[in-house]
Amino acid sequence: MARPGQNLHVKNLVLVALYLVIMAVEAQLITSSNRYLRASTISLASTQGSNGRSFGVQNYGAVGDGEHDDTEAFTRAWNDACKASSATLNVPGGKTFLVDGTIVAPENPSSWKSTYVWLLFEHLQQFTLTGKGTIDGKGSNWWGKHKSRPTAIQFNDVKGSALSGLKVTNSPQFHVTLTNCDSVQIVGITIQAPESSPNTDGIDTFQSTNIVIKDSTIGTGDDCVGIGDGSSNININDITCGPGHGISIGSLGRGNTKADVHSIHVNGAKLTSTTNGLRIKTWPGGSGVASDITYDNVQMEDVSNPIIINQFYCDTGDTGSGCKSQGSAVKISNVEYSNIRGTSATEDGITLSCSQSGSCTGIKMEKIDLVTGSGAQASCNAQNVQGGNSIPSRCLGNKGQ
Repeated sequence: MARPGQNLHVKNLVLVALYLVIMAVEAQLITSSNRYLRASTISLASTQGSNGRSFGVQNYGAVGDGEHDDTEAFTRAWNDACKASSATLNVPGGKTFLVDGTIVAPENPSSWKSTYVWLLFEHLQQFTLTGKGTIDGKGSNWWGKHKSRPTAIQFNDVKGSALSGLKVTNSPQFHVTLTNCDSVQIVGITIQAPESSPNTDGIDTFQSTNIVIKDSTIGTGDDCVGIGDGSSNININDITCGPGHGISIGSLGRGNTKADVHSIHVNGAKLTSTTNGLRIKTWPGGSGVASDITYDNVQMEDVSNPIIINQFYCDTGDTGSGCKSQGSAVKISNVEYSNIRGTSATEDGITLSCSQSGSCTGIKMEKIDLVTGSGAQASCNAQNVQGGNSIPSRCLGNKGQ
């Protein structure tokens, strides 16, 4: 966690009439002057649907030129807004506001009246959230104790925008989630949580397109990057991942649902001591497609399951028939792996567990160099991989290649 006085810059709010909506859950903003701003779930949204009194930061002396420190103005406006039963903090468009500090969530889960999301940014265009500060989710009091836990940061219906520079730590659940977004860049951020923290994904995308995730360092208790249903044109470049569960597509098709994921590209990644490397996971019984996926220039170090496709995925909480073959699966097609190298923590370097329904096609690999800690070549096991493939000849148990 950053100490008070380290920088969090929230700037480039070039929008028409933005609002910071003060809702019902307590949170804290520690400013450079060590003041605590007690508020709620913080939602930066358009004016549509806003209710209650409005508190304009410029009325409290904010300059908004990107040079003057507007912390004092935000502090006074925020404090007055929090005294009202229903309020919005009005941050006008066409300005660049500089706020120094660290955002810290409340430590006690009982003080939250919502467990969905903490910092929500939605219905925005041309928005940038950037800085060198820390957003600390204080998740340790949630982990292992509460099934429903909030995401630290969510962008929903955000277009042509960016998240950069910040450090996000210890979220109760997911750290950064993009939903219904288009043309968003996540650049140069750091995400950290203990390896033992449950479901603390680093960055997740759902129903989003034209997303760039690059130059970032992520280490959590779950997926470093998770690509969910409805994701397309996702580019992941120069990512450092570990600890965690690797870079994952899915899980897809849970509860016999239809999935659509395509044009996912990973180019440049280093994974260290993760429980999986490059993973595609689908539930039995699903439908739809995950296609046009490329992995290039990935370095593995002590990674379990460096390359894995699992069409029999189900999480540990499933007690029904989720793990059993159900005769259909999300189609996985046109997946290419190139220049994947390094060490596997287990003997299994490549595992392709595909459904008997013939749902894995067009799997191609070249320049794959994975060895165990002893220097021996890691194994390759493929099952039910069908048609149009180019995988190492040493793969065993492959039917229908």
